[in-house]
Amino acid sequence: MRRVEEQRPRVLVVDDLGYARDALAELLRSASYDVAAVGSGAEALDALERQGADLVLSDIYMPRMTGWELAHEVRTRGVRNTRGLPICIGLYSALLSGFSREQLTRAEVDFAVTKLTDPDAVLDAIERALAWSEVR
Repeated sequence: MRRVEEQRPRVLVVDDLGYARDALAELLRSASYDVAAVGSGAEALDALERQGADLVLSDIYMPRMTGWELAHEVRTRGVRNTRGLPICIGLYSALLSGFSREQLTRAEVDFAVTKLTDPDAVLDAIERALAWSEVR
């Protein structure tokens, strides 16, 4: 179980499917994260400008702006987290097979997880990514 700190990390969930977005947001809230959830890449960029985040967890396959494109926009804009460090980006999808670590690295994505098949794996990936962001 993750440790609860005074300032909870803020996670921005991005998914065009409301039920998936709500389920992931609820999982993260139950693990004591501060969660914002939006339905598109454009909404995510607006939310990052207005509220900031420590980590973005985005679906890969969305209309108009994919998770890959969102990751590129966040990196291009130099978005920082709430402590001034580079923001963590995670992608999730029901179909992750076929993506290599090299592809994730080229896209400047910190991690990828399979969509809610194993809630503990999702939480562990987020915890590791946030810990890594503190030392890079």
